[in-house]
Amino acid sequence: MYYMAFILLGITLFIMRTLDRSKFGRAMFYINKATAKVKAQTARINDAASRTLLVNALEDVNELAGVTITAIEQTTAAALRQAVKDGTADRTELLALGKQAFNDIKAKVTPEAQAAITENLGSFDTYLTNMIEAKVLQLKAATVS
Repeated sequence: MYYMAFILLGITLFIMRTLDRSKFGRAMFYINKATAKVKAQTARINDAASRTLLVNALEDVNELAGVTITAIEQTTAAALRQAVKDGTADRTELLALGKQAFNDIKAKVTPEAQAAITENLGSFDTYLTNMIEAKVLQLKAATVS
């Protein structure tokens, strides 16, 4: 009976180590780390209305980034990435997709939400750029796994 427990423990530790070293595992670690940092900064906000506005803004940006990046990946990015590998397209076209995603998301986020993020976390543009990069990394890691 004790042998089975040790075998299960060994299998569990192997799976955890493998996940920790994978691209997906690292992506999830850094996304969780960024989320924890944002939550810690949010906890410092005294005004409940401001905190609610910020939390809602962060959730909206997270959701919009996920939906937009997934849509671009499904419609354009995968084929364009392959064309770049084949040499039939330029890498600047791929970078233009990132700018398109940035502009699409920024246009959908209300000015109040942008102001709340800027006031509490610094530059909205920097936050959005980092969120887009994290979502792309998460999507790539999920498709590789």
